[in-house]
Amino acid sequence: MDHQEISAVHSVLHLIYHRNKNQHQRAKWWKWLSTLKRTTSDLESLDLAAVERYQQHLAMHLIPRCYLAFSTVVAENQFATLGIALLAALARLAKATGADRKLKSRSRLTGKKVAAPTSVEDRGERIRRDVLPEPSQASAERSLKGKKPAKPKTTKRKKNAIDDLFSGLF
Repeated sequence: MDHQEISAVHSVLHLIYHRNKNQHQRAKWWKWLSTLKRTTSDLESLDLAAVERYQQHLAMHLIPRCYLAFSTVVAENQFATLGIALLAALARLAKATGADRKLKSRSRLTGKKVAAPTSVEDRGERIRRDVLPEPSQASAERSLKGKKPAKPKTTKRKKNAIDDLFSGLF
């Protein structure tokens, strides 16, 4: 276990936490950032024997759940760089505490890869948009009653040098 590396991870997490607190504190992944920051703070002050107990908790619970939460931040694309920074700090912490070896040994014992916990979020109901309902004849007549058929407006576009370059392609 490397105390300097854990201290460096904690300082990165603290800076991310401080900078993004007002904007993201209601997000679902924020709880896991807060928990991870608090755990790294605890790890800085513990001795080697106590860290051994934390390794099991980190490898089995905290790291997989943080990974799942932080990967959703990357997937959102709006805050992808923040998510990548969080995942990098998580990987750095796993290596510094030795939890990555616990994860690898766990996957060897079970014979399968360690999966992140499944989310039980309600994802809603899928709506097919390729088939639109046909309007009834009566409703179509009511909507057109008293209206003139609409003609699309056509506007002439001036051509420029770029249009001339690509005119042969279409």
